[in-house]
Amino acid sequence: MFIGSWIINFFFSITAFLLVFIGSMTTNTVLTSFIRACFTFVSFYLITYFFRWIWMIASKDTKGMQIQKSEIEAKDDGKATNNKVEYTEVDIEKATNYVKDLIND
Repeated sequence: MFIGSWIINFFFSITAFLLVFIGSMTTNTVLTSFIRACFTFVSFYLITYFFRWIWMIASKDTKGMQIQKSEIEAKDDGKATNNKVEYTEVDIEKATNYVKDLIND
């Protein structure tokens, strides 16, 4: 389903129609101004429709990602992993001596 409705397209188109018609009236005849305003109305209606369509596609992808993420989290809830590494005294001593040598250099 599209975001918004045809009323959004109509509102932007009427606004553009009025702006172009009034702005064009000062230098052109009424018929020329009306024709230009009609072209503007159609153009803005289609442009608004296009942007609503793009917005709909972007919203669907986001919702799909959220669903997939929640499904993955639901599967991993029972599988807690323990990544604790056990070090021996020898490993700790080697690391300590290595760090001391680096500090002294």
